Amino acid sequence: MAVQISKLKGFLDKVGAKYDERDDTTLVVPMSDEENRIMIIMRLMEDGEFIQMRTIKHLDDLVEEASEEKRTDLLKWMLNQNYKSKSGAWEYDPSDHDHHFAIGHVIEDSELTEMQFMRLFKIVANSLDSIPEMKKILGIEDQMSEKDKKRQALLKQLQELDEAGI
Repeated sequence: MAVQISKLKGFLDKVGAKYDERDDTTLVVPMSDEENRIMIIMRLMEDGEFIQMRTIKHLDDLVEEASEEKRTDLLKWMLNQNYKSKSGAWEYDPSDHDHHFAIGHVIEDSELTEMQFMRLFKIVANSLDSIPEMKKILGIEDQMSEKDKKRQALLKQLQELDEAGI
């Protein structure tokens, strides 16, 4: 059963998440302030029978500026994270150093539930928790900025909603 973008918007509205509707198949959820602009892209594909969520702007500029050795270390880390995970995957495009976390879910002949959607959203949002570790791998010292504190507060709220069964 195909999912409509209005259903995704309803799930996001329920948890108070801000989003931008790009078209009738795509939502963009900002997850940081203006400085980094890490975002989650939610896209309905295959006529609403598949949903994909992925991040964009996961330290892309910092990866491009890093040495080849540090990039290799980050790729090893990403592969290890993929090995340990049962949902989602880190992806990397060496042509422009774009890297992100992505997850997909087949809907086909069933309905996407709020619990399924929130689990997917939480998995992708939690990938932002890896930024300090990724910066460390790239040799960049990280201090917890105000934007990171706000992002962690939002992630904590999502976890609390998940634990409450919402």
